[in-house]
Amino acid sequence: MELHLNPLENKIVGVIEFKVETPIHIGSGGTEVRAEFLKVQDKLLIPSTTWKGVFRALSEKIAKAMEFDYIPGLAIKLYHEKERGIEYKPADEIEKKEYNEFEKELKKIYGGNKSEKINLSREDMYQMIDELGFSDLKEQLEKEDKGTWNKFTEAILAINCPIGKLYGNRYLASKIRFFDTLIHKPKVHERPGILIDRKSGKVRKESLYFKEVYAEDNIKLVFIADNLKQGDDDSKIFVSTLNYIKELGIHIGGGISRGLGYLKFENAKFYILNLKEGKFEDRIINLAKPFKHIPPVDIDELSKYLV
Repeated sequence: MELHLNPLENKIVGVIEFKVETPIHIGSGGTEVRAEFLKVQDKLLIPSTTWKGVFRALSEKIAKAMEFDYIPGLAIKLYHEKERGIEYKPADEIEKKEYNEFEKELKKIYGGNKSEKINLSREDMYQMIDELGFSDLKEQLEKEDKGTWNKFTEAILAINCPIGKLYGNRYLASKIRFFDTLIHKPKVHERPGILIDRKSGKVRKESLYFKEVYAEDNIKLVFIADNLKQGDDDSKIFVSTLNYIKELGIHIGGGISRGLGYLKFENAKFYILNLKEGKFEDRIINLAKPFKHIPPVDIDELSKYLV
């Protein structure tokens, strides 16, 4: 579902440069004695999924320490990343109680009554039923079928989750798209290591291995963010994530517990494209070549724009 991306009102193109403080390893498999760096032909590759995973994990931690209104706050509290995807389900008895109270309020609205906690009407509920793909399940909702109501309640939480809006979930498309980073003409080094038997805590026999690492020039990350609006919860979380990275850097790839993969923030430029105002021709030109026609801003200026 892309209801939070339509209509498209702005785009932010971000270019962040990092200094490689400790060697990076992005694994591509290989043998047990030699772990190769992920490559495309003769270039090293840091996939977009690697960047997205790092940013999402940071945003999750930051969001859980922030305060929000009732529904987005509950969505973040019940946000759990599982093997099968993102879920909005209770993990303990306290969360279960809050989840059940929320579902009870939704049922109250669906039945035509007013909720003091949730600012939605019955018409709003009917519209969301259609938008979320529950049109064929109205009869089960009327009968208060437990399984159907659980799925619908989770869907309401999902579309109101600021983390889900930023990075996507099963109901929302991601607002932020990260691009692969290609490192041209890289100088790769081989870093030795030994394997430890987890049960005994001793060095395994024939345990020497080598890992391809990169530790040379700075690397750049490019991303595009759609419809980040001033004052919105997802905008606040993303700005907080960027400022965290500015101050403390990030870790990517494998071997982090061994000191690998630390990137220090060097600088950043952000190009803000207003697609709502101005002449149509100017908006098309800016969209086609933002680096040429849009003056960049730094993190501080971007923070003021979004928060």
